[in-house]
Amino acid sequence: MKDTALEVVSAHAEEKAAPAGRKPSKWEKVKKDMRRNWPLYLMILPVVVFFIVFSYFPMAGLLVSFKDYSTVQGIFGSPWATDLAGNTDILFHFKTFFSDPYFGRLLRNTVIFSLMDIVFVFPAPIVVALLMHSIQNKPYRRVTSTMMYMPYFISMVVVCGIVRDFTSVSGIFSVVAQKVGIVGDEVAILGDTRFFRWIVIVSNIWQATGYGSIIYIAALCSIDTTLYEAADIDGAGRMAKLFRITIPSIMPTIMIFLLLKIAAILNYNFEKIHLLYSIPTYEVGDILSTYIYRIGIEQGRISYTTAISFFNSVVGFVLLLISNWFSKKFGGNNLF
Repeated sequence: MKDTALEVVSAHAEEKAAPAGRKPSKWEKVKKDMRRNWPLYLMILPVVVFFIVFSYFPMAGLLVSFKDYSTVQGIFGSPWATDLAGNTDILFHFKTFFSDPYFGRLLRNTVIFSLMDIVFVFPAPIVVALLMHSIQNKPYRRVTSTMMYMPYFISMVVVCGIVRDFTSVSGIFSVVAQKVGIVGDEVAILGDTRFFRWIVIVSNIWQATGYGSIIYIAALCSIDTTLYEAADIDGAGRMAKLFRITIPSIMPTIMIFLLLKIAAILNYNFEKIHLLYSIPTYEVGDILSTYIYRIGIEQGRISYTTAISFFNSVVGFVLLLISNWFSKKFGGNNLF
């Protein structure tokens, strides 16, 4: 109480010390807030430093996409990109990617995977959170939630190993598919282009649904219970309370995560695709991130793959702006 009173008196003295008739500038307000809340600014300082060092400084590497990068000469010493005739063309790597015969396939597969993820994987944690929130038996709810969280903490390599075993030639799912006649004898469904995408999506649902529901359960717990009490008095049923109270209350949280999903539509799950796909499934499984790995890391075409990553980032940023505008205009929920 004493410290609070001193802060109020100090703030009042600062306001009186300011010249009459002049509003304090934004910088003066910031300095005043920093003096008043310096412990909070001190706490956030490591986070700010982390993002500056690991997120903003590396942006200088985008310059590589406009150059013919050489590890000996470095980012700033490497010459600008040249075309096949030897003429300087800083957009050469972008043009090469857009004219690449695999460009259409890579873009199509990436977008299809992302849309399937948004349609099937994204709603799963929301549904699970709603179901878990409605369970009244607390011991049962704790056991169930723990079992659902566990797959997320299994290593991606182990998860993909399990998926490979179950979908190999002698795996249980492949054997069932063989018996039913969906695939031929001695055929693994993981290598079948008809099933590869669905295997990835179903494994994502199994692995990420439980852990992804945590944030929605937290949002559900923050809903004012008096709203449900008032609805009970009005005679509202369970479905009416679900669609009139529960879902609208967590809609801001849903929209934030949906916007982030849309922004990352060209940056799909590299690890799982890379660990599961093979040459027979390139036609439906090869995405931009796996292509970047093969060409950039295995073949050493750093400038070319940096240009592809730059393209991904620009598209994601534009999609984020557009989806945020639509969300703000029609739903009232937005990131910024």
